[in-house]
Amino acid sequence: MAHVMRNGVSSVSSDLTPRCLLCEKRLSDETGSREHIIPNSIGGRKKVSGFLCVTCNSTSGQSWESALAEQMKPLSLFFRVKRDRGDTPSQAFQTANGREWVLKSDGSLNLPRPVFNETKTYKGVEINISARDMAEAKKMLKGVARKYPQLDINELLEKAKTVSTYPQDQIRLNLSFGGLDAGRSFVKTALALLSTTSASPSECEHAVQFLKEEQAEPCFGYYYEKDLVVGRPTGVPVHCVHVNGDPDSQLVRGYLEYFGVMRVVMCLSSSYSGDEFSATYSVNPVTGEELDLAVDLDLTSSEITKAYDYEMWDGNAVRQAMGAVIGPTLENQHEEEKERVLNEAVQYAFDNCGAIEGEELTEEQRKRWVSLLWEKMEPWIVHQIAGRQRGS
Repeated sequence: MAHVMRNGVSSVSSDLTPRCLLCEKRLSDETGSREHIIPNSIGGRKKVSGFLCVTCNSTSGQSWESALAEQMKPLSLFFRVKRDRGDTPSQAFQTANGREWVLKSDGSLNLPRPVFNETKTYKGVEINISARDMAEAKKMLKGVARKYPQLDINELLEKAKTVSTYPQDQIRLNLSFGGLDAGRSFVKTALALLSTTSASPSECEHAVQFLKEEQAEPCFGYYYEKDLVVGRPTGVPVHCVHVNGDPDSQLVRGYLEYFGVMRVVMCLSSSYSGDEFSATYSVNPVTGEELDLAVDLDLTSSEITKAYDYEMWDGNAVRQAMGAVIGPTLENQHEEEKERVLNEAVQYAFDNCGAIEGEELTEEQRKRWVSLLWEKMEPWIVHQIAGRQRGS
């Protein structure tokens, strides 16, 4: 606050330069950051400025956001989340029968490691290798050639094929969420949204204390007593954050959910005296499309406290929320994979049946085309039949 003299009259002018919420240093063009409201690691797009400095943004990202991203990684991979920067790192999962697969950000599955088998037979030595790509196969064959120099690597590579394989059993996605680091990410996200309103994050004493002090009481809890999102789209794994301030109750409340599954309520302040406000940001992390949703968050302080004590946790409600988004997503992914396999098979068959573009196929080329089409589609078709048999 600075006092200024004009024509002998003393006046007061405020320094409106924003400060970092965490370290309280003044923010400038050089030190201020543009912070994702919902972390980019799980599909957040919208950013705010004038909230954190570059250093605190980086530090909190490496601790709080990293903890959240690790917990949410199975869902980020399953829903094929679109991010502003980079892809979701791959992760290994096991099927019900114990076989391991690596799930990638595009939804494809791969071997966790290359496979090399060398078996002696009465005819000599039989070598089988399975690689994750042609470059890896070539590297492995070079190693084989050093042991067996009579082998022609180029000839073997020409015979090598890229084959689609599918798990013979269901993949297990083990989910667990919680902990103080992830909780601080929740609270920081709520304050990032609040910074876009007429209120100031620094007014939220419970939230600021929790973020700044290691031993502070958490100000968040999981809530499944009822669905607080108004107009929830069917089958969409919604990310949503909401804050509101009510001077009558003196509460600043927050709500956050990720993938439509993890749902959290927060009491950011219980001594608020400013103007009433409300703000919501929702996004479909699969497409990046911003959603126009409302949140009916009028919980009392005692109701939020019950959430802190896990009294608003309901395992059945969690499973229902999971089923509401996983089922439709599996159907969509099934259709996308069917379309991909068919298009790839048709192109492969045309490219290798001996046909010339623009000319009608001969009878022999037609037979070859059908054979090649089946060759490419067989793994997917067999997988579908096996899946129906397991489900019957």
